[in-house]
Amino acid sequence: MIRKYSSGKSAAKFDFTDLTCPHTWYPNARKKNRKVFLHVGPTNSGKTYHALKRLESSPSGIYCGPLRLLAWEVSKRLNKAKVPCDLITGQEKEEVDGAKHKAVTVEMADVTADYDCAIIDEIQMLGCKTRGFSFTRALLGIAADELHLCGDAAAVALIQELLKVTGDDVQVESYERLSPLVPLEVPLGSFSNIRTGDCIVTFSRKEIYQLKKRIESRGKHLCSVVYGSLPPETRTRQATMFNDTSSEFDVLVASDAIGMGLNLNISRVIFSTLKKFDGSEMRDLTVPEIKQIAGRAGRYGSKFPMGEVTCLDADDLPLLHSSLKSPSPILEQAGLFPSFDLIFMYSRLQPKRGLYQILEHFIENAKLSENYFIANCEEQLKVAAIIDELPLRLQDKYLFCIS
Repeated sequence: MIRKYSSGKSAAKFDFTDLTCPHTWYPNARKKNRKVFLHVGPTNSGKTYHALKRLESSPSGIYCGPLRLLAWEVSKRLNKAKVPCDLITGQEKEEVDGAKHKAVTVEMADVTADYDCAIIDEIQMLGCKTRGFSFTRALLGIAADELHLCGDAAAVALIQELLKVTGDDVQVESYERLSPLVPLEVPLGSFSNIRTGDCIVTFSRKEIYQLKKRIESRGKHLCSVVYGSLPPETRTRQATMFNDTSSEFDVLVASDAIGMGLNLNISRVIFSTLKKFDGSEMRDLTVPEIKQIAGRAGRYGSKFPMGEVTCLDADDLPLLHSSLKSPSPILEQAGLFPSFDLIFMYSRLQPKRGLYQILEHFIENAKLSENYFIANCEEQLKVAAIIDELPLRLQDKYLFCIS
């Protein structure tokens, strides 16, 4: 679309730092009259289940998730249902003969292909400061006849606003939690009060194994563990042991990775702390984070249909209770990052600069509408600085940065 202006003189006539109309970057999607279905509701409400059934019955489709684990789970589910499905993440690519379906991490979504059906899971993450731009790209760019968006109701108004200019037909379908969730008035207090079906949540791998050791040292329980950097196969095996009523592994120690994906038969979620290090600072968990993790307690149709949630320490109970009563903050802006076409043309104005300098200068001069913010690009800039010396095409360097 843009690369026809390939000379430096032609490029100089255009302001490629103008990001006020990002929907125009995706001509394939704009050719379609997309039907967009917003499936919104709390954890354990069945919203993603309904979207996946539609994907499974469609001639072709793509699932876009925030985690490699979720993409892996969906690909396994579809292949088991005799619907050939490829798996594509930033770490791997598994192709299946005859596949017309793909399960991908959202950064790997192909916005040049046509699909009958597409799902973007955890769509509220378009407001994430670091990864939100990938969800925005998928939202605006996937060329699907049906686009199913699953997530928190806090994203509805923003998505409706963003799609006003695309001509898409938007429908909102709301879901209620299928099983009750009860916040307890008393803390766990002591690990002697641990019982079968409990899930202890903490936020570092070191703490996970420390808690596992403390609980198992009492001789009453064995613990499965789940955290983000575990390979999907290992996480699934750990979850299976925990879910199996005949297994001795009757307690789960996990990170916030349980908040997305994995069907877990949890009776009670216990927060060991309500603080986490987010890569730059130690902070309190947000309302959406607390609700997402707490919502994993209780599972419709399982041994524990009613869920309970509490904290290890009494001092954390007020924040837990107030968060569960509070609505998630309404999203006001979506993340944005320049497309490769824009970076390519901008590079024609600065032919002697590497990708790091091009990105840095572009971001400093970017112009945005009130519905968008420029993504926190520290990680992308770090990658660009490392690979600038490698003999790679600009497009390959760009893909490394955003994957």
